[in-house]
Amino acid sequence: MSYIGGGMYDVETCPECGALMWNGRCENLDCIYHWRPKTDEDDSCQEDEG
Repeated sequence: MSYIGGGMYDVETCPECGALMWNGRCENLDCIYHWRPKTDEDDSCQEDEG
């Protein structure tokens, strides 16, 4: 029997490609947010631009 421990996960949709993001890291290997996870600072910058 294996147990996968539950933890605090922040799941959202990636604004770049639409895939799932787990704690700011996109599941899509081709997405920029897979290699450079999105931070809270990225959110504030996008709100200021738009």
